Order: sequence, then structure tokens, then C-alpha cells
Amino acid sequence: MSNKIEFTPLGGGGDKGKRRNTEMKRLPLSAILFLIILPLALSGAYLSFREFDHQTKVALERRGAIADLGALLIHEKFDGIIDVGNSLASRAMVYQNIQKGDWNIAIKSLEGISQAFQYIDSVAIYDKEGTLKAVIPPMPDVIGKNFSYRDYYQGVSKEWKPYVSEAFNRATLPKYNVVSVAVPILSPDQNVLGILLLTIKLDAIVGWIKEVDTGSGGLIFVVDKKGQLVAHPQLRAEDNLVDHSSLSSVQRLLNNDHGIEVHDKDFAIGEEHVASYSQVKDYGFGVEIAQPTRIAFAERSRQVIEFVVIWAFIILTVCVSLYRVLKDRERIRSQRDRERILLESIGDGIVAIDRDWRITLWNKAASAITGFSESEARGQSFRSVVKFIRERDRKEDIAFIEDAIVMKRTSFMEDGVLLIRKDGKEIVVDDSASPIIDAKGEAEGAIIIFRDASNEIESAHLRSDFVYASHQLRTPVTEALWNLETAMSEENPEKKKEGLRIAHQSVLSIKKLSEDIITVSEIDQNNIMVHRVPIKLIDVLTEAQSNLEVEAKARNVVIAIAPTLPLIAVNTDRKLLIRVLLELLTNAVTYGPRGATVDMTAMLEEKGICIEVADHGFGIPEEEQVTIFTKFFRGSNRGKENVGDGLGLYIAKAYIALLGGKIWFKSEEGKGTTFYVTLPIE
Repeated sequence: MSNKIEFTPLGGGGDKGKRRNTEMKRLPLSAILFLIILPLALSGAYLSFREFDHQTKVALERRGAIADLGALLIHEKFDGIIDVGNSLASRAMVYQNIQKGDWNIAIKSLEGISQAFQYIDSVAIYDKEGTLKAVIPPMPDVIGKNFSYRDYYQGVSKEWKPYVSEAFNRATLPKYNVVSVAVPILSPDQNVLGILLLTIKLDAIVGWIKEVDTGSGGLIFVVDKKGQLVAHPQLRAEDNLVDHSSLSSVQRLLNNDHGIEVHDKDFAIGEEHVASYSQVKDYGFGVEIAQPTRIAFAERSRQVIEFVVIWAFIILTVCVSLYRVLKDRERIRSQRDRERILLESIGDGIVAIDRDWRITLWNKAASAITGFSESEARGQSFRSVVKFIRERDRKEDIAFIEDAIVMKRTSFMEDGVLLIRKDGKEIVVDDSASPIIDAKGEAEGAIIIFRDASNEIESAHLRSDFVYASHQLRTPVTEALWNLETAMSEENPEKKKEGLRIAHQSVLSIKKLSEDIITVSEIDQNNIMVHRVPIKLIDVLTEAQSNLEVEAKARNVVIAIAPTLPLIAVNTDRKLLIRVLLELLTNAVTYGPRGATVDMTAMLEEKGICIEVADHGFGIPEEEQVTIFTKFFRGSNRGKENVGDGLGLYIAKAYIALLGGKIWFKSEEGKGTTFYVTLPIE
């Protein structure tokens, strides 16, 4: 392996990123462009329609505002005339002479009104029954006639308040159309004395509406409370009154409504046009503004076309840029796919990290070895995912990676390094780390290569275990044969019996060692089946105590069970749990002093139960504590009489792992050892 690696991190973002890349790879470039451009085009179309609707709304609101302005103008004009009428009717010269019956003198006091207010065509005084008494300018042919049938009389006499009449053709020559404002003449004590009538020629109203700017091609017209046309840019007072109450907009005006409509050609404009209408509040008149549709919506069309052109330019720019990006991406992806195939074909785990120890590369073999998927590992801190520890002292071992980054050279793992998998299982690993060198010659990270060396180590261990087991069997076999041969030739019955007893013990040791070796083999080959059943904890403790009763009595040892709630139960394998407790109790009885006490305690914890087995024996030397759960471990301070096979604690730990629990211990040499076993309550 070379000392330096030049490496370009592969793309992709985990499993999801892989799937997305695979899907993109299957689609031709044109399809990818279509899938990306289509949302932009749809968004542009949607926004264009939104802009079209917005500009339509703005145009219609503008037309409606003009109609409201026209109605407000007419309203103010009528208010002004009523104010004039009220002012004239309240003159003392007027109502005092009317009280005296001097109608002509009363009218003379109003001379010059038409010159002062040029929109007033004539001024007339009626008695309260509707008979004309005096008028300016003089109209002798109608003096004395009763006009109570007229709309202006009926309107003002209804509540004796000012009233604006509908349009009508005046009774005397010259004939033309007018609108009248009738104001009651009241005495100081509010008695009705007569009616003051101010007549406005329709030409004056036509003049008023010319003050309203209706826009290019637009026009304005006014209708009275009967729907008769009273003002129009081309209307003359001498023209016949025309009833337009059949028009939908005029009908809405007569119903105190206002709004906007699109009309086909009619009397107002000879083409499709937008008609906005608004009622003149309090007076029953209506104002309508008409403008050809093509003109009313010209600004809308311009704005929408401009909006569409801008969006088309944006989409075109994105399309061209995206095409170039996708072409480059396709070339890069093709190269990276070739690199990924090569990377995934490697059987060793390969992990790349940056200077911050963040994982930037994770191959398939790394997932298989560690148990972490690429999506779980990529972007995470290396030390939070990959945990290398030294087997001898259980401390983290990353010195070879630091050496590779700092010294810019390939560095190898030391022997006896373990990898802690995601599932908590520990496996032996081996290999090296090499620096990732950038264009400036600086180390920007490292490539860590590791492989599962468990099979190699296991093969070596199996060979070692076989040799060690053979050695362990040799001693009791030799001892059994020697005692049997001695007993066969011995004539003394007592000595013969003792020889047979020793031979029997040796055979039992051979049997136990053989059974333990078979159990260890089953553990190593994952052939142990767990059969969980609900069991009461006190029953298991009592059974384990009973099974060791003979051995305990032989050493004068008391196995004490602390008071335990009888209802505490656990869902586990009874046989495996009892075997674990027997191994712990056997060690406690065997390696403790004669006449001692072994304490067994069970406690209920938050997420399970905890069983403690405490002795007051020799304790375990501190330097040997890290290997206590390995095969064939036997303490150096065990004594010659305590032989054992060194497999009990290895079996106990393996069984507890199968049951989903944990086992650990605390020991002080010369004072004793306490083992702790925890099991989940399911």
C-alpha cells in the first residue's frame, strides 16, 4: 500500500440519495429537463393567470371608482342646489309676503337667482296644494294651474322635505327637459306656506358630468329614478326623454345596487364594453361609466404580456443552464458510478473522513462489518459510529488514524483491536489508515481500511482451544487411570475405596469439561435456542440454591437469599438463567473460605430486574479482571484444590447476552467479588 492516497469523495446522500440517483440515471436527459422545466412552466402559467386576474380586478376597480366619483359629483351638485333652495325659502321677504298673500312680491325678492346660479333655469313658488302662484322668468299661461300631479309635488309634500324630481318635459314653451328641486317654504313656527321650485335644465347636468375623466374612449351617462336618460355627452335638453330601465345595469341602479358588467354594443357604445354603475345616494339617480373592453383592459394586456415574456426568459435561461449542468452531471455521475462499482466490489470496509473526523465515504463492506447503513454513518462523527478499542485494556484505539493525518503516511492498526458493532457485538479487525492529500499537499482527511479478522482469530482460537482442552482432559484422565490401576491392585478395602472415589471425581470432571466444551461450541456456532416463558424470580433463585446445597454443605457455606417479592416475574428462558446463577454460585462457594456466606439478592429496577451474587472469597486480581469472561480463564489465586475448567463465566456471559441482559462484577482482592446480572422485564 502506498504512503499517500489522492481521493475524490463520491457523491450521494445515503440510501435515499442512491435511489434518487438510480432513478435519474434511468431517465434520458430530455425527460429530466422536462420534469424540471414542467413545474417552472406550470408555475409561470399559474402566476400569469394570477397576474391576469389581478390586472382585471385593478381595471374593474378603476372603472368602479370612476362611477362612484361621478355619483358623488351629482350628489354634491344636488346637495348644493338644495342648500340654495333652503336659503331662498327661509328669506323673510319670501315667507312673510306669502303669509300676506303677496306672491308676486315674494317672487320679486328672488330675481337675479338665475344669474347668480346659472344652472338654475327658473324659480317658481307654489301654494301647498300645488298651484303655481309666481315664476321667474314670467310664464302667464301656467300661472294658477295646479301641478299636484307632478313628481316634484308628490315628493316634497310626502314629508315636507327637499326633494329632487325625476326628469320631465316642462309645461310651457319652449319645450325642453328639466329636473326640479322642490323645497318647502315654512313659517317661523314650521307651518307649511308653500313650495319653492328650482328647475335645472338637463344641459346643466350634461355640463356637470364633463368634469369626470372617463378615460380614453369612455363616456358617462346619468339616469333618473325612473331609468330615463338625463345626461349624456351627446344629449340635448330638447331631445325626447328615453327610458332605459330595461338595461340590466339600470335595473340594478333602480334597486339601489352598484357594480360592474361587460355589455355587448348598445346605445352607449357600439362594441363590447365595460359598464360600471353607481347610485347617487339619497336621490335615486344613477351614474354609469362605459368604456370599450379593448381600452379598459389595455393596461392589463400589457402587464400580462410583459409578465409572460419575463417568465419565458427565465424559463429559457434556466433550461439552457440546466441542460449544461445536467450534461456535466451526467458525465461526472458516470465516472463516479464506475468508481462506486469498484469501491463496492472491495471486501474490506473503507471509510473516508475529513479533518473534522466527519464521515464522507462509506462503502458496502463497511455497512456489513459495522452494522451501520451508509445513511446512518455519512456526515456523522467517525468516533460516534466506528469504535475501535484495544482488547487488552478496553481503551479506544485511534492513534493509527491520527498518525496517518498528522504524519501524512500510512499507519497500521496494532494487534488485538476490536470493533464494537451497532448491535453491541465485538469483532476483531485489522488493517490501516492512509492520508487524503489535497492539491496543496496538505492532509484533508484519511481513508480507514479495516476487515473482519474474526474468522482468522477464531480459527487460531479454535486450534488453541483444542490444544488447551486436550491438555485439560489429560490431567483428570491420567488421574482416573492411575487411581483405577492402584485400586485394582490394592488389597486394603479403605484405600481401594478412596482410589475409586478419586477416580470417580476425575471422571466427573472429564464429563463436566466435555459438556462445557460442547456448550461453548454451540455458543460459538450460534446454536443456542432461547425459549422464553413467564417465571417467578423467587422460584429460580430457590432452585439454584437447592441445586448447590450439597456442594455448599461440603464447604460449610450458607447461600442466603435476601427477601424478594414473590410476585416479581420475568419472561425469560428458565434453563439458561438457572445455568447462569449456578455458574456464579459455584464460583462463590468454591472460591470463598469455608464457613462463609454467599448472598443472593434480587431487585426490581426501572426497566428490569437486577440479581446480585456476592461472596467473601479471594477476590480477583486487578490485572486479571479484563480477561475474566474469556475461555479457560482461571484466577491465579484460586488454590490447588479449586481446579475448574475456566469456561463457566464465558458461558454465563454468553447466556445473559442471549437473554437480552448484561453481566458485570466488582471485585477487591482479599475481600470478595460481587457479580451483577440484569434482565429486561418483557
